[in-house]
Amino acid sequence: MTLKSEIVFVRILFPFIAGIVCAYLFGKGNLITPSLIANALLLYYLFFINLFYKKIKAYNFKGANGVVFYLFSFALGGLFCLLNTQSFRKDYYANQSYDYLKVWVNGEPQLTNNILRFEVEVSSAYQNNKPQFATGKLLIALKIDSLRPVKLNYGDELIIASKYLPVEPSFNPTEFDFKAWLASKNIYQQTFVNQDHLVKLKTTTGNPIIKYAVEERKKQVEIYRRLIKNDEAFAVASTLVLGYRADLSKETLAAYSKTGTIHALSVSGSHIAIIFFLLNSMLS
Repeated sequence: MTLKSEIVFVRILFPFIAGIVCAYLFGKGNLITPSLIANALLLYYLFFINLFYKKIKAYNFKGANGVVFYLFSFALGGLFCLLNTQSFRKDYYANQSYDYLKVWVNGEPQLTNNILRFEVEVSSAYQNNKPQFATGKLLIALKIDSLRPVKLNYGDELIIASKYLPVEPSFNPTEFDFKAWLASKNIYQQTFVNQDHLVKLKTTTGNPIIKYAVEERKKQVEIYRRLIKNDEAFAVASTLVLGYRADLSKETLAAYSKTGTIHALSVSGSHIAIIFFLLNSMLS
């Protein structure tokens, strides 16, 4: 077995990743159709070569066919990136002017100093009181009324004014690149809303499995609050173990970012599931 045959997956994966990176850095919405055409033509060529490999003696052109295959892998990676970039879609809410947006809470709201921050998914838009289909994500900072605070949970549907601004980049090169981090989550716009300018509907949506997981994490966070008295220790522990970052200070986040250990604050779903069942049996 040769070395080339042992790393064939890597050889295929490399141009695929390169296509994703190029589309992420230089991609535009008008490239989706040409990318689809290019992928279709390359796939048709590869299918034709595979079907009539011996008949047309394609083995005499292994080098050229290999280049075509790598080009297809590159183009496919770029196409995947373009199709998964919401701002390139025609129905992206920021591509048109609307009066109101109907959104639903697509994450766990995090309260800091009477400001509730959360991500929402746009489900429809209204122009002249007529609903239209729209998609996209938006980051909301909601000013809470201290006398009658609104309670929001994952899946709650809301009506907000269609007023937003692009996420600003960090002006200090040593700061955490908040804009790039949000862009990786397909969030390019943000808005500040007073509680009086928000309408909470009585309907809910979202993934029931995620909703259940969020509710269970809330219970674990409350257990952590009772057991860990130091606020900073509680914030780090809940972030490392449960992925709950609402109480993590900007100073701590910046310290992890500067030291190159911010990846330690990221946990996968499988990690949370394992730790949840262990700690739930130990602490409850």
